[in-house]
Amino acid sequence: MASSLPWHPVLTSKPQKHSFHRPNIVHVRRAATIRAFGRSDIDGFAQRVRSGELWRSAWRSANDGFELFVYETRKTAERIDRRYDVSGRFSVVAQSAADRARELDRDFEITQRWRTFSLDFTRNLPRYRKQLNDFLDTPLGRSFATLFFLWFALSGWLFRFLIFATWVLPFAGPLLIGAIANNLVIKGECPACRKPFVGYKSQTVRCASCGNTVWQPKNDFFSRGDRGSNTSSSKNQPDIIDVEFEEK
Repeated sequence: MASSLPWHPVLTSKPQKHSFHRPNIVHVRRAATIRAFGRSDIDGFAQRVRSGELWRSAWRSANDGFELFVYETRKTAERIDRRYDVSGRFSVVAQSAADRARELDRDFEITQRWRTFSLDFTRNLPRYRKQLNDFLDTPLGRSFATLFFLWFALSGWLFRFLIFATWVLPFAGPLLIGAIANNLVIKGECPACRKPFVGYKSQTVRCASCGNTVWQPKNDFFSRGDRGSNTSSSKNQPDIIDVEFEEK
């Protein structure tokens, strides 16, 4: 005789470990295509160059950077000046140096001696130039000039002078041209009509308002015509300018 009983499985307190087999996953990396410049980029760059927009933007950025640099420099200088009183100390040092220079000038008469030397040198400059030209015309003078030029060129001073001139001439050139122009040009007022006039010293200048001769060079045609009769008188007598005054 068979009997039916329920079946109860035996439960253990330890959890059972289940091992699952994981397949090896291989990651495949695809090579990315890097494009530095495209056709549209080159065309756009060329269009900006042709239109001038690239140069304007570059100039604008450079100008903005320079203005920012100047602003930061000025602010830094102001901050340093407020902190350390640089301007006040510099003014004190400059004032003391100027006072000391004036004292040395009074003691040694430097300004007076320099003024006397400059006047004497300017007065005797034609004589010095003539003596130098006479010396250079001699064989000894020509040989000395040749040796000096060779030494000046081979020693490197010529190239140093040229390099120094490339830095100085852009600043000193306008001043030198202005000084030469002032020596060649004469300015003044007409004694008859009081109108200003401007002209070259090498030619006869007439007033544009009244037509009077306001300047006449010493070696023009009219002064050379009577040179034989007035040679002795012109050497003995100085130049005299007649001036008339009217009281109102």
